[in-house]
Amino acid sequence: MKQEKGKLSKSKMGRETLFSILLCATLLLGFSGLSAQDQRPTGGGKIMRLTTEETVKRALDSNFKLQNLRYELAKSDSNYLKSESQYSWRLVADGSFRQSILPFNQNNVFTGTKISNDTIKGGIEKTIRATGTYFKLEAGNTRFDSNAFEDKSNPLSAGFAGLALPPLYTGFITATISQDLLKNSFGYKGKNQEKILDNQAQMAKNQVSLQISEAIVGSLVDFWDYSVKLQSLKTYRKLQENVKDIRNLTIRKQGLGLSEGFEVNQWNALLAQADSQLETATVQKEESKRKLARTLKLESDTDLSEETDLLEEIPEKPNFTKDLEVAYKKRTDYVNAVKEKEIAELLLKNAKNDQLPTLTLSGSASSQAQTITTPEKNYTDSGDGVTSLKYKDYNGKVAFSYPLFDKGVYAGRRDSEVTLRQASLKEIELRNEVRDDLKGRIDSLEASYKIYKNSIVTESETQNYYNGVLRSFRQGRADAVAVKNALDTLVRDQLSLTQARVNFNIDLMRYYIAKNTLLERFNLDVDKLIPTIE
Repeated sequence: MKQEKGKLSKSKMGRETLFSILLCATLLLGFSGLSAQDQRPTGGGKIMRLTTEETVKRALDSNFKLQNLRYELAKSDSNYLKSESQYSWRLVADGSFRQSILPFNQNNVFTGTKISNDTIKGGIEKTIRATGTYFKLEAGNTRFDSNAFEDKSNPLSAGFAGLALPPLYTGFITATISQDLLKNSFGYKGKNQEKILDNQAQMAKNQVSLQISEAIVGSLVDFWDYSVKLQSLKTYRKLQENVKDIRNLTIRKQGLGLSEGFEVNQWNALLAQADSQLETATVQKEESKRKLARTLKLESDTDLSEETDLLEEIPEKPNFTKDLEVAYKKRTDYVNAVKEKEIAELLLKNAKNDQLPTLTLSGSASSQAQTITTPEKNYTDSGDGVTSLKYKDYNGKVAFSYPLFDKGVYAGRRDSEVTLRQASLKEIELRNEVRDDLKGRIDSLEASYKIYKNSIVTESETQNYYNGVLRSFRQGRADAVAVKNALDTLVRDQLSLTQARVNFNIDLMRYYIAKNTLLERFNLDVDKLIPTIE
C-alpha cells in the first residue's frame, strides 16, 4: 500500500508539474500573441502619428469652434474703427435750384417777375482728432438770372432797358471752422471716447484669445482622452485573453482531477466580467475617436498611432512670485477688469463734462468773384477772379446752450460714479482670485507631477511583482489565482499610470492658462490668428 501511495503521489506530482509547464507555455504564447495583436492597426487606412503641436495646428485649421473664435477675433476692433470714421476726410457736394415767377406790379419792377437762383458747390470736410475742430473747404458757383428791365413793351421798365443784365455768375472758395469751447474743448470728450473704444477692442481681443486657449486645451484633452481609451482597450483585451487562457487550463486541470468544478465557475464569471469591460472599453474608444476625428476633421479611414508625445517633466519649475507678476500682466480676466476701471474713469470724466454749458464758436471766410460771361472765368481771371482774394465775405457765430435743472445729466454722473466704484471692487476681487487660482494651479501641477512619478514607481514594482509570481507559477510554487490577482493589480496600475500622465499634462496646460501664456507655449501670435478677409 505504501508503494502504491508512493507511486500515486509521484504520478500526481508529475501531472501537476506537466500541468504547470503547459499552463506557463500557454500564458507565454498568449502574451506574445497579444503583443503582436495590439501592434496592428485597427482599420485599413493610413496610420497617423499626432504630436501636440500637430494637434494644435489641426485644431486651429479645422476645429469649428476655433475657426469661429478666429473670426470673432477679426471683429474685435469693429466699434473702434467705426468710431474712427468721424475723423476721416469726407468729400461733400450739393446743388440747389430755385426759380420764382411773380405777377408784374410796382413791387417787382426792379427785381423782375422771373428769378432763377442756382448754386452748385463741392469740397472736403474733416473733424480734427487732436482738437475736435470741424473744418470744411469748398468751392462753388452761383448763377443768378432775372428778367428785370428786359421787357421793352412794358412802359414802366422800357426806359431802363440799359439796366437789364444777362445771367450773373458768382464763384467762391469758402473755409469754415467750428469749435466747442467747453463740453468738448479741444476734443476732450472725443479723446476720452476714443480711449474707451480702444480699451473695449482690447478687452474683446483678450477675451477671444482666452477662449482660443481654452479651445486648444479642449482639443488636446480630446486627443489625450483617445490615448487613454486606446490604452484601456489594450489592457482589457490582455485581461480577457489571459482570463480565458486560465479558465481553459482550469478546465483541463479539472479533467485531470487537480481542480474543482466551482473553480471553473469562478473563472467563467471572471471571463464574463472581462468581456463586459472589453466591450465598454471598445465603445468608449470608438466614441473618443469619432469625437477627435470630428474636432480635427480627420478622414474616416485614418488610424491614429498609439504613440503620443506627452511631456514627462515640467519644462520650467513654477515660481509663484514671478508667475503672479506675469499673470497680473497677461491674465485676461484681470487685465480686462483693469481696463473696465479705466473705462469707468473716462466715462465719469465725460459725465462731469456734460454738466458744462455748450459754447460753440464758428466762422467762415470766402474769396469770391463775379462775371456775366462764363462760370469758369471766375477762377481763370487772375486780376479779378477768386484767386486774386480781392472780394471777400466773412461770417462769424457764437452759440451758447445750458439746460437748467437737467436731471438726466445728474443721473449720468451719478451712474458713472457708481460704475467706477463697482469696477474698483471687481478689480480687487479679481486680483485676489487670480492669486488664489494661480496658487491652486501650481499646487495641482506639482501634485499631479508627484502622482505621475509615483505611478511610474508603482507600475514598475507591480510589473516586477507580477514577473516574480509568474516565475513562481512556472516552478509550481504559485497557483493560477495568484497569477490572476497579480495581473489584475498590474492592469490597474498600468491604467493609473496612463491616466496620471495625461492628468499631469492637462494640469500643465491649465497652469499655462492661469498665466495666459499658453499661446506663447505653442509660439502662436494672436494677431497672426486673425483670418484674412477680402
